[in-house]
Amino acid sequence: MTPEQKIASLWDEKQVRNVILRFGRALDTGNWPAYRSCFTNPVNIDFKRLTGRDEVRIDADLWTLFAEQILSPVRRHHVYTNWDITVDGDRAHALVYMTARHWKSTDLGVSHNTQYGWYDFWLARQADGEWLMHKVKHDFQWVDGNNALLDLQEPALVETMTKIFCEPNFAAARE
Repeated sequence: MTPEQKIASLWDEKQVRNVILRFGRALDTGNWPAYRSCFTNPVNIDFKRLTGRDEVRIDADLWTLFAEQILSPVRRHHVYTNWDITVDGDRAHALVYMTARHWKSTDLGVSHNTQYGWYDFWLARQADGEWLMHKVKHDFQWVDGNNALLDLQEPALVETMTKIFCEPNFAAARE
């Protein structure tokens, strides 16, 4: 590689990393417009380990609503390590270890829930040069604490999940 190619490669990797860091900061601060700005539209989402449902291809605004509804009731703190970013032209893949801590005062068990695992992010460079996620896979190896803090039975969240996890969205992801 020439020095110019090396610099361009480092720049692309930094831009990919910046999108992922914006994703995590937005989750932690509840900045849902910033979270939404990380995705193409539509976006493929594979959160099977959390939701028990297969990968879907959905509107990024609907996915952002899901994130807001499931995470707003808890305080959260995401830490990313062991970055492995591969850039191939206008496509990139990043495997990033994560520790996702969630906290909520409760009298029904411990007040924390921590997921230990990783994210797989697939990104594409847009016409304007910006990198955006077109697929996200959330996977964890184990969970510590109280799973009930992330209330998958909350009525508004159930309604949103019904719109997300349905056969047309499963089929779109398989295409």
